[in-house]
Amino acid sequence: MNIVWLESETVRTPLPRPECKHTWTEYPFTTADVLKERIKDAEILIINKVKIGPAELDAAPKLKMIQLVATGTDNVDKAACAERGIKVSNVVNYGPESVAEHAMACILQLTRRVPEWEALVHDGSWSASRFFCLHTLPMRGLHTQTLGVLGSGAIGGKLIEFAKAFGMTILHIERQGVDKPRDGYVSFEHGLANSDVLSLHCPLNEQTKGLIGPNTIPKMKKGAILINTARGGLVQFDALKQAIESGHLGGAALDVLEVEPPPRDHLMVQWQHPRCIITPHVAWGTESSQANAGRLAVKHVDEFIAENQ
Repeated sequence: MNIVWLESETVRTPLPRPECKHTWTEYPFTTADVLKERIKDAEILIINKVKIGPAELDAAPKLKMIQLVATGTDNVDKAACAERGIKVSNVVNYGPESVAEHAMACILQLTRRVPEWEALVHDGSWSASRFFCLHTLPMRGLHTQTLGVLGSGAIGGKLIEFAKAFGMTILHIERQGVDKPRDGYVSFEHGLANSDVLSLHCPLNEQTKGLIGPNTIPKMKKGAILINTARGGLVQFDALKQAIESGHLGGAALDVLEVEPPPRDHLMVQWQHPRCIITPHVAWGTESSQANAGRLAVKHVDEFIAENQ
């Protein structure tokens, strides 16, 4: 089986080799101009974020399987793959602790205002104080806060576990447009209005694209904090920026943008605000999570080959 791994530098831990008989070709990264040439003889593709559509599939007539070293599959045209009988496989639950830890770290930074306090040290404000401490910025303890989680899969569930340890009240938020929430869930509108912290863990699709924007942000609780470790396309950044600058939202932490890597002139790259933390899609990236993602991806490849021999 001819296996081509197109993006080895997207994970720090090398992928293990399949147990099945195979040939293995590996590239550190793959750009669109060389993609078709690299996949023309591939029977199995291993990818992370490379985009695969009908044109690419037509250039790979031997292709039988696409294995992602990721959970999200929005970079693959799954309908086109189904038409051609090509299996698309992803990896799930390979590092929920990693992403949830990152989300929790951001919640702590923004609620305890860590970046802002540090800035007051370095700009001389603490040195100029008449007292031993500063009371410049109001803070609220997490035990008085409500966390709303939209998307209670493995990552959302792990974040809930962490948040409960800090004494936070939890709201499981139902999807937008659902008239009758599931047992244990609150409506989308109730979740927006009552969450001090809103954390997104839902997939990006036609229903969720731009979900947090000018129509929904005004419905969020005044002073609320937004956390997005899911997909950048869930958020409309112009509206988010305006809401933070106006004071309607208390802040945001984004580990994802809709284009990655973002261009230098991207709004959220150019704009800097002490109440907005942006990290370069690293929430998932602990060494253990990366190794686990690679192990699961190759396990799926071995299983596919074994089933189709």
